This record gives sequence, structure tokens and C-alpha cells, in this order.
Amino acid sequence: MATQTTALEKSKKDAEIVINNSFINALSAQIKEKEKYGLTFASDYNYTNALMGAYLVLKETTDKNGKPLLESCSQASIANSLMDMVSLNLNVQRHQGSFIAYGGKCQFQKSYFGNITIARRYGLKSISAEVIYDGDVFNYEVVDGKKRLVEHKQDFMNIDNTKIKGAYAVAVMADGEKMMEVMSISQIRQAWQQGYGYKEKGGTHEKFADQMAKKTVINRLCKMITNTYGDGAMIDTYERLEDAEDVNVVAEDVAYEIEQNANKEEFVPVEPAQIEQEPEQIAMPDLIVGDAAKKPVPARDGGVLQNSKPDWA
Repeated sequence: MATQTTALEKSKKDAEIVINNSFINALSAQIKEKEKYGLTFASDYNYTNALMGAYLVLKETTDKNGKPLLESCSQASIANSLMDMVSLNLNVQRHQGSFIAYGGKCQFQKSYFGNITIARRYGLKSISAEVIYDGDVFNYEVVDGKKRLVEHKQDFMNIDNTKIKGAYAVAVMADGEKMMEVMSISQIRQAWQQGYGYKEKGGTHEKFADQMAKKTVINRLCKMITNTYGDGAMIDTYERLEDAEDVNVVAEDVAYEIEQNANKEEFVPVEPAQIEQEPEQIAMPDLIVGDAAKKPVPARDGGVLQNSKPDWA
């Protein structure tokens, strides 16, 4: 156990040599340079603090094998994930996102709180969500392509996480406009399955299905708000990260491990086995014993040799 702890600490130190304060300072300098060409940030966002906070989080983050993320992921992917976080004006220390590792790369993922934070910067004033249970009276209408809640009547006895029919969220914008999103339970479950670390049985989504359903529909509505009110750079980053969340993490890990381990076995030439030659067998004449030895032996010239002994005797 002590050996494993020592090895992990060594891995962390080795990783920190690659991604250190100088690395973060260099990223800050790049961002500052980009500000000269139009990159902007919210008034309440300090990207230098966010980067330093992210560095502290990265130092303590491990991949699925327990290996420090700073060591198992490429330096380029770590830099890109930090830039994605900054581009969205988010901070991992405020639980607005997290870093995950798969396929040898680091990926930044927005969280539920991160999605709300982004939407607030584009005019979100308030947002709420409710679960629709079997037996509820629920109606909404679509006017000019926008959904509008008509009624939702819920009996206390209907509340049952095994009988969720769907969920909806309603947002009020700073200009007074209301926006609504509705999802059926099948749509919600499909969204869950795309998420990192989802477990169908015994996981958080099963134990707290109502809360997770609300979060899912709120995330969907926040995406709509960002796509409606956000600027081009923000939308591009947001959409790219949304696509990344649909990646099959297990398949990516398997492909990466196969690539890393391919042709890594040391080639040891097999020498041909030495075949021991049997000593040459000399044909030996049969021994003549007993009375047979007294029989005359024909001579080579046709005569008879009496009591001749063989040449080898």
C-alpha cells in the first residue's frame, strides 16, 4: 500500500513539472494578446484567477485508472480544455465545470451550474423546473414556434419517481420574455445515457430521478437561451463542447489503449533448436553363437573356409 502511495505521489510530481505555474502564466499571456483582437470577458470574470484555480483542481484530478490527469493527458489537450473554460467565462472552483480524461486527452465539461451562469450573462433573470408525474393534468401550447405553459395541476399522491412522464422548465428573461422547454421521460433518459459516468441501475439518476430530470430540462433550456442571445465565439465553443459530451468515452479509451499498446512487445528472435546428431550407426553383423559358429563359411572365391571367424572377431 505504501509503495502504491509513493508511486502516485511521484506521478503527480512528474506531471506538475509539465503543467506548472509557468504553463498557466503562458496561457494568460496568450489570452491577454487575444483581448487586443476582440476577445471579451464578463465584468465579473477574472480569467487569471480561473486558470490558477483550474490548475489546483487539475493537480488533484485522476483518470479512470487512478493516474493523475496531468500525466495521462497530452499537454496540448490540457491547454485546449483550459482555453475552453476561459472562453465560456467559467470557473471549475465554483463547480461550473469539470475536467475529464479519455483517449489520452483532457476535456472540459460544463456543469448544470455552468449552463445557468452562461445563460445569466445573456439576460436570464430566473429559471425553474417541474416534473410531470403520471396522473398530473398538464397542458402547453405552441405559439409562433414558442412553447407556453397553459396549466399544470399536480396531486401530492401522484409524486412517484417510478412514474415520471416528463419535465419542463420556464425561464424569465431580463426583458420580460418567457421561454419554455418540455421533455418526455424517454428524451430525458436518452440525454442521461449520453452523459459521462451514467449508471442505469443504482446510480444517481435512478435514486434522484426527479432532481436529475429537472437539471436535464434546465440544461436544455439554457442551451436554447445561449444559442438565441450568445455571440458567435461563445456559441461555437458551447456547441463544440455539447458535441463532445455525446462522445462514447468507453470506445475512445479502448481505441487509445489499443493504439498505445500496439507493437509494444519486445521482439525476441527465436533461434532454431540445435538438433543433436546421433552418432553414426555402424551396421554390425549378427553374432554367430553355438553350433552355428562351427558351420563352414563360404569363401569369396567359392571355396569353403572351415571354422572361419568373421573379419571383425
